Amino acid sequence: MRIEETFAVPAPVEQVWEFIADPQKMAACLPSVQSVVIVDERHYEAVVKQKVGFISATFKIETEVLEKEAPLRMVLSNRGKTIAGAKGTLKSTDTITLKAASEEATEVHVVSELTLGGQLAVLGAKLIEAKSKEIFAEATSNLKSKLGVAPNPEPVAAEKRGAMTRLKSLFQNQKSHGTETV
Repeated sequence: MRIEETFAVPAPVEQVWEFIADPQKMAACLPSVQSVVIVDERHYEAVVKQKVGFISATFKIETEVLEKEAPLRMVLSNRGKTIAGAKGTLKSTDTITLKAASEEATEVHVVSELTLGGQLAVLGAKLIEAKSKEIFAEATSNLKSKLGVAPNPEPVAAEKRGAMTRLKSLFQNQKSHGTETV
């Protein structure tokens, strides 16, 4: 299944790149990420709990950075399998491309080629695609928030707003103390 999204961030390309190139910072934007461990410069592992429809699963995902062309393009390979909940596997290749829209704005284009196996695959492409769009909307809002841009609350489901507010306040607190890590 191919998932493709494009959005603009009112921040310079270099600032957006610095943020997305840091797995810890990006993990803080993604809903349901429970932990991230950086193995080395090109590899990290994440534990992600996700619910799609009536099925929930917790995945352990191994990520490898296949290509990194700072500050314009990154390609990631992800492989995971469930460690709790519905049995399944996932595999994806994600390409993130940054393009300067102006000196102070960046267009972010994300293409994900996703393959699911097991019970989640049975749900069908439409339900998975709808959930992907929900996750992407929240991640985009969180990314903008962490880069100091006021988020647009419409795409974020009401029950997710509490997490976004918590992440935003964490970032603002750290930013005021001279650090920007999450």
